[in-house]
Amino acid sequence: MATVHAHEPALLDPKGPAITAIACTVGAVLSLGAGGAFAYITVHTVADFNETGSGWVWAGVGLALVAAFVAYVGLSTILFARAERQATLQLAVFGVDATALVLTVASAPPTNDNYYQVRLLMRFNGPGFEPFECASEVPKYQFGRATQGTVLPARVNPVTRAFTIERPPAPSAPTAGNT
Repeated sequence: MATVHAHEPALLDPKGPAITAIACTVGAVLSLGAGGAFAYITVHTVADFNETGSGWVWAGVGLALVAAFVAYVGLSTILFARAERQATLQLAVFGVDATALVLTVASAPPTNDNYYQVRLLMRFNGPGFEPFECASEVPKYQFGRATQGTVLPARVNPVTRAFTIERPPAPSAPTAGNT
Protein backbone atom coordinates (compact mmCIF):
# COMPACT_ATOMS: atom_id res chain seq x y z
CA MET A 1 0.00 0.00 0.00
CA ALA A 2 1.47 3.32 -1.05
CA THR A 3 1.53 6.17 1.41
CA VAL A 4 1.50 9.80 0.45
CA HIS A 5 4.12 11.91 2.20
CA ALA A 6 3.73 15.64 2.47
CA HIS A 7 6.46 17.76 0.96
CA GLU A 8 9.03 19.17 3.33
CA PRO A 9 8.33 22.85 4.03
CA ALA A 10 10.79 25.20 2.35
CA LEU A 11 11.36 28.94 2.60
CA LEU A 12 11.24 30.35 -0.92
CA ASP A 13 13.19 33.42 -1.95
CA PRO A 14 10.97 34.67 -4.80
CA LYS A 15 12.81 35.20 -8.09
CA GLY A 16 11.62 37.61 -10.74
CA PRO A 17 11.98 37.13 -14.49
CA ALA A 18 15.02 39.44 -14.76
CA ILE A 19 17.05 37.55 -12.14
CA THR A 20 16.06 34.24 -13.73
CA ALA A 21 17.12 35.49 -17.19
CA ILE A 22 20.48 36.67 -15.86
CA ALA A 23 21.12 33.37 -14.06
CA CYS A 24 20.15 31.36 -17.14
CA THR A 25 22.39 33.51 -19.36
CA VAL A 26 25.37 33.03 -17.04
CA GLY A 27 24.65 29.30 -16.89
CA ALA A 28 24.40 29.06 -20.68
CA VAL A 29 27.70 30.90 -21.17
CA LEU A 30 29.41 28.61 -18.67
CA SER A 31 27.85 25.46 -20.08
CA LEU A 32 28.38 26.22 -23.77
CA GLY A 33 31.84 27.71 -23.33
CA ALA A 34 33.14 24.95 -21.12
CA GLY A 35 31.36 22.29 -23.19
CA GLY A 36 33.11 23.56 -26.30
CA ALA A 37 36.44 23.63 -24.48
CA PHE A 38 35.81 20.08 -23.28
CA ALA A 39 35.15 18.87 -26.82
CA TYR A 40 38.19 20.70 -28.23
CA ILE A 41 40.57 19.46 -25.54
CA THR A 42 39.24 15.91 -25.75
CA VAL A 43 39.60 15.75 -29.54
CA HIS A 44 43.15 17.13 -29.47
CA THR A 45 44.19 14.93 -26.56
CA VAL A 46 42.95 11.79 -28.32
CA ALA A 47 44.44 12.86 -31.67
CA ASP A 48 47.84 13.61 -30.12
CA PHE A 49 47.84 10.55 -27.87
CA ASN A 50 50.62 8.73 -29.74
CA GLU A 51 52.56 11.78 -30.96
CA THR A 52 53.35 13.61 -27.73
CA GLY A 53 54.69 12.64 -24.36
CA SER A 54 52.50 11.34 -21.61
CA GLY A 55 52.69 14.72 -19.84
CA TRP A 56 50.41 16.36 -22.41
CA VAL A 57 47.97 13.48 -22.28
CA TRP A 58 47.54 13.81 -18.52
CA ALA A 59 47.32 17.59 -18.78
CA GLY A 60 44.69 17.21 -21.51
CA VAL A 61 42.70 14.77 -19.40
CA GLY A 62 42.90 17.14 -16.42
CA LEU A 63 41.82 20.15 -18.50
CA ALA A 64 38.97 18.12 -20.03
CA LEU A 65 37.73 17.15 -16.56
CA VAL A 66 37.86 20.77 -15.37
CA ALA A 67 35.96 21.91 -18.48
CA ALA A 68 33.35 19.18 -17.96
CA PHE A 69 32.89 20.28 -14.35
CA VAL A 70 32.42 23.93 -15.35
CA ALA A 71 29.90 22.88 -18.01
CA TYR A 72 28.03 20.89 -15.36
CA VAL A 73 27.98 23.92 -13.03
CA GLY A 74 26.55 26.02 -15.87
CA LEU A 75 23.83 23.49 -16.61
CA SER A 76 23.00 23.20 -12.90
CA THR A 77 22.72 26.99 -12.69
CA ILE A 78 20.17 27.01 -15.49
CA LEU A 79 18.12 24.17 -14.00
CA PHE A 80 18.16 25.66 -10.49
CA ALA A 81 17.14 29.14 -11.71
CA ARG A 82 14.25 27.71 -13.72
CA ALA A 83 13.08 25.58 -10.78
CA GLU A 84 13.13 28.58 -8.43
CA ARG A 85 11.20 30.70 -10.92
CA GLN A 86 8.64 27.90 -11.40
CA ALA A 87 8.20 27.61 -7.62
CA THR A 88 7.75 31.39 -7.40
CA LEU A 89 5.06 31.32 -10.08
CA GLN A 90 3.30 28.35 -8.45
CA LEU A 91 3.29 30.14 -5.09
CA ALA A 92 1.78 33.24 -6.72
CA VAL A 93 -0.98 31.20 -8.39
CA PHE A 94 -1.76 28.45 -5.86
CA GLY A 95 -0.54 30.02 -2.61
CA VAL A 96 -2.87 31.03 0.18
CA ASP A 97 -2.44 33.78 2.73
CA ALA A 98 -1.41 32.38 6.10
CA THR A 99 0.22 33.33 9.36
CA ALA A 100 3.52 32.20 10.81
CA LEU A 101 3.74 32.23 14.61
CA VAL A 102 7.36 32.52 15.76
CA LEU A 103 7.96 29.83 18.38
CA THR A 104 11.69 30.36 18.97
CA VAL A 105 14.43 32.69 17.80
CA ALA A 106 18.09 31.65 17.86
CA SER A 107 21.28 32.90 16.30
CA ALA A 108 22.54 31.15 13.18
CA PRO A 109 25.90 31.12 11.43
CA PRO A 110 26.49 34.00 8.99
CA THR A 111 26.02 33.50 5.28
CA ASN A 112 28.88 33.33 2.80
CA ASP A 113 28.31 37.06 2.23
CA ASN A 114 28.89 37.71 5.96
CA TYR A 115 25.26 38.61 6.61
CA TYR A 116 24.20 37.71 10.11
CA GLN A 117 21.24 35.36 10.35
CA VAL A 118 18.67 34.22 12.86
CA ARG A 119 16.97 30.84 12.97
CA LEU A 120 13.22 31.07 13.37
CA LEU A 121 11.08 28.10 14.35
CA MET A 122 7.59 28.95 13.09
CA ARG A 123 4.15 27.35 13.08
CA PHE A 124 2.15 28.02 9.92
CA ASN A 125 -1.64 28.16 9.93
CA GLY A 126 -3.99 28.97 7.10
CA PRO A 127 -6.85 27.76 4.96
CA GLY A 128 -6.37 24.69 2.77
CA PHE A 129 -3.50 22.98 4.59
CA GLU A 130 -2.73 21.27 7.86
CA PRO A 131 -0.72 23.45 10.27
CA PHE A 132 2.99 22.66 10.20
CA GLU A 133 6.20 23.80 11.83
CA CYS A 134 9.40 24.74 10.09
CA ALA A 135 12.76 26.19 11.10
CA SER A 136 14.37 28.59 8.65
CA GLU A 137 17.48 30.73 8.69
CA VAL A 138 16.69 34.28 7.64
CA PRO A 139 18.73 37.50 7.45
CA LYS A 140 19.02 39.25 10.78
CA TYR A 141 18.72 42.70 9.20
CA GLN A 142 15.22 41.74 8.01
CA PHE A 143 13.93 39.58 10.87
CA GLY A 144 16.04 40.69 13.84
CA ARG A 145 12.99 42.28 15.50
CA ALA A 146 11.09 38.98 15.52
CA THR A 147 10.61 37.56 18.99
CA GLN A 148 8.80 34.57 20.43
CA GLY A 149 5.09 35.12 19.81
CA THR A 150 5.52 37.42 16.81
CA VAL A 151 2.97 36.70 14.09
CA LEU A 152 4.35 37.13 10.58
CA PRO A 153 2.27 37.37 7.41
CA ALA A 154 3.04 34.42 5.14
CA ARG A 155 2.02 32.89 1.83
CA VAL A 156 1.99 29.08 1.59
CA ASN A 157 1.56 26.73 -1.35
CA PRO A 158 -0.67 24.03 0.21
CA VAL A 159 0.58 21.34 -2.19
CA THR A 160 4.36 21.84 -2.06
CA ARG A 161 4.46 23.62 1.33
CA ALA A 162 6.80 26.23 -0.12
CA PHE A 163 6.31 29.51 1.70
CA THR A 164 7.39 33.11 1.97
CA ILE A 165 7.29 35.26 5.07
CA GLU A 166 7.23 39.02 5.44
CA ARG A 167 9.17 41.15 7.87
CA PRO A 168 7.66 41.74 11.27
CA PRO A 169 5.74 44.99 11.56
CA ALA A 170 7.78 47.98 12.64
CA PRO A 171 7.17 49.18 16.17
CA SER A 172 4.70 52.02 16.27
CA ALA A 173 6.23 55.46 16.68
CA PRO A 174 5.42 57.23 19.93
CA THR A 175 2.83 59.93 19.54
CA ALA A 176 2.82 63.30 21.29
CA GLY A 177 0.34 62.08 23.88
CA ASN A 178 2.32 58.87 24.73
CA THR A 179 5.54 60.34 26.10
